[in-house]
Amino acid sequence: MATCSAQDLLTAANCFDCLTPFQLQLARTSLLCQILQQRQHMASCDAQSLLDSAKCLDCLTPNQLALVSTQLLCEILNAGGGSGCLVCSENTDPVDAPDCDCALAYRSDNGRLWFWSAVRAVWDPILT
Repeated sequence: MATCSAQDLLTAANCFDCLTPFQLQLARTSLLCQILQQRQHMASCDAQSLLDSAKCLDCLTPNQLALVSTQLLCEILNAGGGSGCLVCSENTDPVDAPDCDCALAYRSDNGRLWFWSAVRAVWDPILT
């Protein structure tokens, strides 16, 4: 079974070493859209829809966004993925269960981020 340890990820990713950072981002985005469309056949991957869905994450630094993306991909790998949702809040931590099994909650006033663990029915902090 695949793992999400840093060393395992680096070893598996060595074939992408020759790509520029922009090419890597393009490849990741394309793969994520393919995953989404496999799970939700009517899902759209047009640029504006994706930007609208992600706008509450636009204040993250590039490094924070990369960390969050990596964590979410590991969660998809280990949990089998599924449809997801994004919960945004200006000044409250998430408490209630989201409307989906795979969710991310972002608090815009302090930049905190959580991932919903459907198995344990709790919000696990990613960035605090």
